[in-house]
Amino acid sequence: MRYTPSAQRPVENLAERLALRNATPAQIKLLQRDIALYEKYAKQLEREHTGEYVAIGLDGTLVLGANHARVLSQAAEKFGAGNFALRKIGYDYVVKRRMGFVLH
Repeated sequence: MRYTPSAQRPVENLAERLALRNATPAQIKLLQRDIALYEKYAKQLEREHTGEYVAIGLDGTLVLGANHARVLSQAAEKFGAGNFALRKIGYDYVVKRRMGFVLH
């Protein structure tokens, strides 16, 4: 059985599949939400901001920067813990601090 983060696309990303291997249902739901937020609000940044980090609030508000720790800190202050997705733009891995792991 393949995990599908949205009806539009199956999981093709190794990092997403690895994240799901030992994930709880709650973690899977968060990952689905984070993938959808990235696809909807930050995917278009890949042309000009590849390699930078983006935090995406639940309302689509973005915090963008080159320093992972700074973006994480600003996002936690602005959105509150657990209320945002954090990704490295243009890369096939998910940064998941809430779940205690980072996938490369």
